[in-house]
Order: sequence, then structure tokens, then C-alpha cells
Amino acid sequence: MTKTRIRLSDLAAQLDLEVEGDPDVMLSGVASLDEAGPGDLTFVRDAAFAVRLRESQAGAVIALHGLDVAGRPALRSADPSRDFYRAARIFVPDSSPPAGIHGNAVVDAGASVDETACLGPGCFVGPGARVGPRTILHACATLYAGVEVGADCVLHAGVVVAAASVLGDRVTLAPGAVVGAEGFGYVGHEAGGLQRIHNVGRVVIEDDVDVGANSTIDRGTLGDTRIGRGTKIDNLVHIAHNCRIGEDVVIVAQAGIAGSTVVESRSVVMAQAGITGHLRIGPDAFVGPRAGVHKDVGEGRRVFGAPQRPELDWHREMAALSRLPGLLRRVRALERGARKEDESE
Repeated sequence: MTKTRIRLSDLAAQLDLEVEGDPDVMLSGVASLDEAGPGDLTFVRDAAFAVRLRESQAGAVIALHGLDVAGRPALRSADPSRDFYRAARIFVPDSSPPAGIHGNAVVDAGASVDETACLGPGCFVGPGARVGPRTILHACATLYAGVEVGADCVLHAGVVVAAASVLGDRVTLAPGAVVGAEGFGYVGHEAGGLQRIHNVGRVVIEDDVDVGANSTIDRGTLGDTRIGRGTKIDNLVHIAHNCRIGEDVVIVAQAGIAGSTVVESRSVVMAQAGITGHLRIGPDAFVGPRAGVHKDVGEGRRVFGAPQRPELDWHREMAALSRLPGLLRRVRALERGARKEDESE
């Protein structure tokens, strides 16, 4: 594959960044500090990486304003991470398959697929389903009856969207994601045992949402489960029936959110956190990794631990716990001393 070669000054113009040093350096790729060669662009977020930068062979660097780059050609940025990955898209642009429907795909006669969309082999689009402009369904993606998918979406291999769910524009579902499965709800059966609750709701996913591999979002029991604009959901996340997730929320791998819980905008739920049902996580809240949340979390609050505690309390408890072995040794020494005193009397 022929590499794209770009002059540093031309790259700066495309990224709207200031050049420092030789503007004529030719670059052909992007790489990490440790792996970059003379033809590569790398980036430095802060001064903690200065030593690694001096040892790097990178031809140029994207760095914060004022950060010492030891004379290396640089693009100055207020957010080097963001601008580096913008540059990466220029060097290694996304490849899109051509529009059209693969011969092995099945599209119901009552479905609507935009002529600019792409359906890969083994895809199924059910009755009344709609696929918007430039949307891509990779191999074996399945849309049940009545599902609506907006423009510029990417549904990767093995994705299932059910329950007449609605996806906005620029939604990405990673391989194996399932949207609209039945919620985990049962009632007692008159003959004994359990009977599944009949679900009639949908899942509504707004624009610019990403859902990670093998994550699941259950349909609503009566109303809809809703995922707000710009939210990012990692791999292996479960969101139960009738949850409402706000805008620009981040939910990290293996987190689980039980039914009818509200997570408001810009909140972060870290890996393996568990949130019980019918709670409210306020805007800008932070739920720490492996936290067990059993009551509401207020706006801007940060909680850790299981059961949840305010962040400062949790840190104090962990610090005290680390001192416990020493305290036990001292207690045992005191007990031994007390016994010797008793024996000597």
C-alpha cells in the first residue's frame, strides 16, 4: 500500500495549527513516541513525556504551546491528543465499502434502503424497516421489523436491532451489539413459576452515539429506553429496560445499569460499576470503577466503592485499610505483653 506523504506545513494548514521549526519536513504516517521513525508524526500531552520525546526518532510532534520539544519540528496545539487523531485520519483515512446490496443480503419487500447505503453479505432487513443514506451494514447485521436507522450509521458484523427501535444519524454499533432485546422482567404465573413481562417499548438512540462490542441495550417495558446524543458506551456494557441516558455520557466496559435508572448528561460510569434500578445519577457525576451504587448520586458528585461512598471518604477508608496489618501486629504485641504481665504476677 502506498503511503500518503504530507509536508508539515500542509498538514498544519489542514489542521489549522501553528508550525514551529522546519515546515518542509515530509511525513508519511503517525506513531507512538516509542515506535515513531523519522517519517512519522507523534504527540505529547504534557511535560511528563519530555524524556521519552527526547529519545524518540519521530520526525515531528504535536505538542502543547510552550512545551520544550528540543528543537524538533512541531505543531502547537491546545489539545494534542485530539489534534493527533485528527491527523491520523488524514494519513490513514477510513475506508468505506461501495454502496449497494450484497447478493446474499435479504431485504423484505416492505423495507426501505437508501440507494447510497451498503448492505454486506448475510444482512437481513425486516418488514417496514428503513436504512438511511450512506449507512453501512456489515456482514450478518440484522434489523427486525419496523427498525429505523438514520444517515451515516455503521452497524458492524453480527449487530442485532429489534423492537422497532430507532437509531439517529452517525450511530456506530460495534460487532455483536444488541439493541432492543427483551428486558429481564418476570411476574408470578398463576400455575406457578415465572412468566416474562410483555414488553411493548423500543430503544431510541440519538445522533452521534457509539455502542461497543457485545454491549446490550434492552427495550422499554412500556415507554422507551433512550440513549442521548453523543453518548459513548464501551464494550460489554448492559443497559436495562426503560433507562434514560443523557447526552455526552461515558459508560466504560462491563458496567451494568438496572431498569428505569436515569443517568444525566456528561456523567461518567467507570468499568464494572453496578447501578441498581430506579435511581438518578445527576449531571456531571462520576461513578468509580467497580462501584456498587444503591442510591441517587447528586449533580457533580463522585462516588467510589461498594456500597458507594463519597470519593474522599473512600480514599480515607482505603488508606486506613492499608495500615490494618501494622495495627494488627501492634495489637498482638500488646496482647502478648499483657499476658506476660499477668503470668508474672
